[in-house]
Amino acid sequence: MPTNYILVDFENVKPDLSLLANTSNRVTVFFGAKQQEGRVPFNLFETAHKLGGNFELFKVMRSGKNALDMHIAYYIGRLIQKEPGATIHIISGDTDFDPLAEYLRANGVDCHRTKTIAEILKQSGVAKPASARQSQARPRPGTPGAKSAKSAAQPVRKSEGDRLAPIIKHLYSLSGKPATRKKLAQTIGSYLRQHGGALSADAVEHHIDELIRMKYVSQSGNKVSYHLT
Repeated sequence: MPTNYILVDFENVKPDLSLLANTSNRVTVFFGAKQQEGRVPFNLFETAHKLGGNFELFKVMRSGKNALDMHIAYYIGRLIQKEPGATIHIISGDTDFDPLAEYLRANGVDCHRTKTIAEILKQSGVAKPASARQSQARPRPGTPGAKSAKSAAQPVRKSEGDRLAPIIKHLYSLSGKPATRKKLAQTIGSYLRQHGGALSADAVEHHIDELIRMKYVSQSGNKVSYHLT
C-alpha cells in the first residue's frame, strides 16, 4: 500500500490536525518565516506527539512571495524521486498548487490539493485512525478461519469519519450555521431525511457528540461553534 504524505501549507490554512493523530499518514507542516514567532495551536503539538516519527516540521527561513510554496514544490519533487508510488495531499487554500497537482497526476503521480482534513478523510487513499478501522470477523468455533453465514452476509460498516463526511460538508456550505445544539440537531436531521438517510433523534445526537469529539464542533452550554476549516 502506498505511503500517504500530507503536506500542510500552515501559512495559508490552519486545519485541525488532531484528526490525523494515531494514523499511519506522514504529515509535514510547512511554517513560513513570520509564523515561527507567533502562537501555535495546541492541537499541532498534540498531533506531533501522537504521530511520533510520522510528523515533521519544515521551517522556511526566508520570507517572500511564494517562498513557502516553492519549498513545498521542491519537497514534492524529492518525495517523488524517493518514492514514486506515494500518494501526496497538499492542504492549502492556494489554487496555484492545482496546475502542479494536475501535471503530476497526468504523469502518474497521485497528488491532490485539498483545503480541509474532512476532504482528505473522504478520499479512499488516506489511512484512517486504527480505532475507525473495521475489525475482522471472528471464525466460528471449531472452524478455523471460517466466517459464519450471518457475519458473511452483513455489509461492511462505514467508519465514523465516512458517515460524518457528508454532514461536515453540508455544515461547511451553510452561510448561517445553527447556533444551538437543538438547531444543529434539527439541521442534521433535516439534511439526512432529504438525502434518504433519516435517523432517530438519539442517532442524530450521537452524530453531534462525534462531531464534538472529532473537534469539528465545540459546545458551551447550549451554544455551538464550528471548526470546519
